[in-house]
Amino acid sequence: MLREAFEYLTTPCPPLARRYGYLAEAVALGARHRRQRRAWAPHVEACRRFVQEAAERAPRGGRALVAGSGLLIEIPLPVLAARFGEVVLIDIVHTHAARRQARRHPNARLLALDVTGALAPLDAALSDGSPLPSPSPPDLPGERFAFAVSCNLLSQLPLLPLDAIDRKAPNTSGAERERFARTLAQSHRSWLTRVAEQAALFTDVESLWLENGAVQEREDSLWGLDLPHPDRTWDWDIAPAPEEDRRRSLRHRVGAWFNLAAPTGT
Repeated sequence: MLREAFEYLTTPCPPLARRYGYLAEAVALGARHRRQRRAWAPHVEACRRFVQEAAERAPRGGRALVAGSGLLIEIPLPVLAARFGEVVLIDIVHTHAARRQARRHPNARLLALDVTGALAPLDAALSDGSPLPSPSPPDLPGERFAFAVSCNLLSQLPLLPLDAIDRKAPNTSGAERERFARTLAQSHRSWLTRVAEQAALFTDVESLWLENGAVQEREDSLWGLDLPHPDRTWDWDIAPAPEEDRRRSLRHRVGAWFNLAAPTGT
């Protein structure tokens, strides 16, 4: 608890991101990884292997983008730094651990950014009671990236904004909430393919609750987004019992795509 409190108090974070829970989420994720390192190990290895294989399909040199770089647990940063001339790591919060890793690579650059472009407009809308905004992902300076990868981000983008909507605008209809979440996911996919020649992505596509090894409940994680069949899949035991529930374990099914920018059928 002391470590988490220190991280929360000392990690640089934009005030809006702090108020909406992004810093607390990053600190909690790091703590969970430390508790569940063994359970997470196959997922972490699968992520790193996928990112390396995806990067090897892009030409050497040029610029690489990691969207949702987070704690850099799932990202083989040395591989990317060796292959590309510049590696831009984007997240709304960069923890001390991520900053230490990035400092080891002179061509790695941290960029604190809301990739949805929706957080500030949402905050304004919730303050004055106006309709939920449409996301407007940011334009990034410089030439188009040779390679980009979105890291376990697609399914997560709507979660904290939806929490804020539930707190501050509880009368928002379910249809409005779903439309907002789906638009965030759709715009992220479009943005990723717009900023990079090769746009890779991995994300949890389904959540499974298990008890005694049997699936008790399952839920789609893609917010209605229609994606092609993934190039790779694996399971992530993100919260074995009793991490979140005394009897049940939470497992995420993960899908990964080498290039969403490629024409269908290639």
